Amino acid sequence: MKSDTKSKEESIKILRYARHKFHKEGFYKTTMDELSSEMHISKKTIYKYFPSKEKLLEEICNDTSGEIMKNMNVIVDGGGDVVVKFVKMLDMHSNISINISEKWIKDLSVYAPDFKKRIDETRNAEINKVLKKLLDQGKKESLIENYPSPIIIICFISSLMSVMNPEFLVNNKFSIHEAFKITYEMLLNGILTEKGKEKFKKAKTHLARELNREVLN
Repeated sequence: MKSDTKSKEESIKILRYARHKFHKEGFYKTTMDELSSEMHISKKTIYKYFPSKEKLLEEICNDTSGEIMKNMNVIVDGGGDVVVKFVKMLDMHSNISINISEKWIKDLSVYAPDFKKRIDETRNAEINKVLKKLLDQGKKESLIENYPSPIIIICFISSLMSVMNPEFLVNNKFSIHEAFKITYEMLLNGILTEKGKEKFKKAKTHLARELNREVLN
């Protein structure tokens, strides 16, 4: 039992380290030798859990997608009005995007298009379900304008995918974090009622105070 626990902890440690490095530096030029050297473990140990770099990449994509989906559902099914939930979503995705470079997105597009396609399809399907729940709630609370939900959803998905394109980011000198945050807030402000916009300002201010309090503590 101890051996199983140790193996699981070891595989998670490798996965998380590789994910951080791949997200920051891309995966195409990152070698298993680098990971082995930086983590002070043998390549044999890495291959024990991940037989190839492709398998490691696949597990990183699955792990990241699963984590994001789990967190999104916790927010959507939790308490609070729809504005609070949208702010929590913005904070969650901002924390993720701040650690992702355009190198990672570019490598996925160029060297692992099948992985990227699968990630995009899975993510978009989940976002579709999440946004539908949020929009239904927001309209009942009179915080979201009564625009057709399918149009709102396709605008969110297509706009966010467009600005997170590596070519757009490089040509316009935006980080993924900046592009995501600006686009998300623009889109959200476009569908909120006046009452919703007031709540959005207050919710962002409240969240900023909470985050500052956590840093100070």
